[in-house]
Amino acid sequence: MRLFLLATATIYLAWASAALAADKTVHDKEHGFSLTYPGEWTSETTFGDTMRLKVESGEEGLTCRVSQNRYDPTAPDNPPDPRAFIEKDWAVSNWQTMIGVAYDSANFSQDRLAHFPEGYPVRIADMDFHYADDNVSFYGHSRIALTLRNSHYGFVDCGVAADSAEASARKWAPLADEAGKVVSSFVLDAD
Repeated sequence: MRLFLLATATIYLAWASAALAADKTVHDKEHGFSLTYPGEWTSETTFGDTMRLKVESGEEGLTCRVSQNRYDPTAPDNPPDPRAFIEKDWAVSNWQTMIGVAYDSANFSQDRLAHFPEGYPVRIADMDFHYADDNVSFYGHSRIALTLRNSHYGFVDCGVAADSAEASARKWAPLADEAGKVVSSFVLDAD
């Protein structure tokens, strides 16, 4: 009987561990995006007019945020052909204009072009940054995927923060692969 109880408990624990480790996919139909992240991560309340999802890994300190909003290709500074902009007309300086303006310093690296499953382009890069205002100052590293698609744009930013650039780099190293999987799962829906 003990052997049966031990076997049953072992199977239950294995099943519970697998259930906790299963990935979770959020498909936000209202805002038109999908993101997959580890099931044990927590989801938090978002803020602002464009942030649609925020998930955190817990003690490891990896935080991923999805932003999405409407895009007006007729606005004066917006590229009229978003696909051509992302695929052919992109320059690394566009990262600074579109994402880096929120930071005291932002350096982008590993810029590359990828495609959603149905072929729509998305830019992916890593960013080292420093953020400071009157109340807080921190350094960080993140991986970002950004796309403009028809009448909306979206990006996912998965990163870590620390008191120094060196501490941020140490914190990022063991989490880079996991962040890359989450960022690569981002899909901005077609209109």
